[in-house]
Amino acid sequence: MKSKLILLITLLVTFPVNAQVLINTVNKSANEVKIKSDLESLHEQFNLTQWLFTKHIQVDENAKTPHSHPVLTMSTQPEYLASKTKLLSTYLHEQFHWHIIINGKPTKEAFRARIKDFFPNVKTGYPFGSRDEGSTLSHLMVCYLEYIALTELIGQDKALENISTNNYYTWVYETVTNPENEAVLDMLLVEFGLEFREQHN
Repeated sequence: MKSKLILLITLLVTFPVNAQVLINTVNKSANEVKIKSDLESLHEQFNLTQWLFTKHIQVDENAKTPHSHPVLTMSTQPEYLASKTKLLSTYLHEQFHWHIIINGKPTKEAFRARIKDFFPNVKTGYPFGSRDEGSTLSHLMVCYLEYIALTELIGQDKALENISTNNYYTWVYETVTNPENEAVLDMLLVEFGLEFREQHN
């Protein structure tokens, strides 16, 4: 009777966490299953509810890199298999692409033009930014949101350590972690309707 009660309590505790997202593996491979398991573990370790903007996730070993649309897709690159922090950071990153599309106020063109008012000298292409100027400008907001969330979840020192070892978007990450840019970036989040609720202020 006691063991049945413990099992029931466990099910009641874990169900809401697992119900937050639906994670599918495309090919059912061992690496995909590990990423899925690690994502589920992260959802149990952290309350990620406030950071979720799409709840349909897939893991695909054939994806060259993670991407947000049309379905948020996580890849099985070695860094994600080896580090839950890298996995968490990138997972948040892709969620914030959805946040901008769902909740951002301006049109894409106005959004990017406004960011460029404050960051006119954009570095594009690998490893500095995205493939073009517009996408790199958008990533300033995505990566800043990623940095904010990661800082809240694991602390600023660990967040900075993680981001500083990324070998992509290097100019973008340097820009969003520069304290001199914090006030402008915070202002833009508010202006675009992308700021988080009071618990993030």
